[in-house]
Amino acid sequence: MRKLLLLCLPLFACVTTKSVPVLASADSSALHQVKRVKVAEGVELELLDFGGQGPALVFLSGLGNTGHVFDTFAPEFTAAHHVYAVTRRGFGSSSWPEQGYDTATLGEDVVRVLEGLGIAKASFVGHSAAGPELTWVATHHPERVEKVVYLDVRTDGDLLAELLSLLPMPPPSEPAPEDVASRAALAAALARDVGGAFPAHEIDEANEFDPKTGHYLRDRKWPHAEERVMKGFSKVDFAAVTAAVLFLYVDQPRSGRAEDLPGFSQMDLPVQEKLRTLSARALQRDAEMLSVMSMPNWKGIKLEHARHYVWLTNHDEVLREMKTFLETF
Repeated sequence: MRKLLLLCLPLFACVTTKSVPVLASADSSALHQVKRVKVAEGVELELLDFGGQGPALVFLSGLGNTGHVFDTFAPEFTAAHHVYAVTRRGFGSSSWPEQGYDTATLGEDVVRVLEGLGIAKASFVGHSAAGPELTWVATHHPERVEKVVYLDVRTDGDLLAELLSLLPMPPPSEPAPEDVASRAALAAALARDVGGAFPAHEIDEANEFDPKTGHYLRDRKWPHAEERVMKGFSKVDFAAVTAAVLFLYVDQPRSGRAEDLPGFSQMDLPVQEKLRTLSARALQRDAEMLSVMSMPNWKGIKLEHARHYVWLTNHDEVLREMKTFLETF
């Protein structure tokens, strides 16, 4: 169960198929309209249309989540925006192709969504692993981007990709049997793990359950999607974003030296040296981001006592800062 691992942590913390049908939920129409937008031949993305009045505001989820992770948060912006959320390829009810998981292609998918909706320009909210693809859009298609809100996004994706070229993907840990005994048990385990309850539709769209027993079976995704996204991360230039930026982040210090990685002493010397270099570059990247946050079009805020899903753990503060930024910055 990948989501319980929270893989999108600091660098050294751990290390064409058919689309699947949309699952109906009893109250889904009350939250949003569910649409599909073609972004490439044989590839359609799930689009959630929350409605609302005003310019477009598009939410992009982190790795392993779907657009439904914002089901209880996105509607709070409909008074001033027409709000959407997108599920990236390979996950949930979007198509599960075997290619196109690099940062540039994922960014182009976002642009294709705008084109499919007839939207010339939008503001964006990206969480976690959406950071690289959103930054790619903002720097390669600046005419499409009004404002950017980063929610504890990954800024070192390219370094993670390099790390995964040296080391194998860490195997997922086995969840406790009681945490996967039922849908309710899984929802409770996730809420405990991330610090707040996931929306009901996120539980249904991102996971598969045994129809007879209700037991959790697996994440609802193309099996290689997460690995391909992480290995496909490319370096993006946050400093080159010309749009107004709100950068909300959780202070998570790096977990230690490369030498602390499991099995480091048994690795070949060239691999050890590359890992030491990556560790130093990760620290340098943190310093670079502090400098970027001092740019006049940036507003950086460190959230105290927050966890990675910041709109769940620090809801009121995140909502207030986002609304103020979107309305006045």
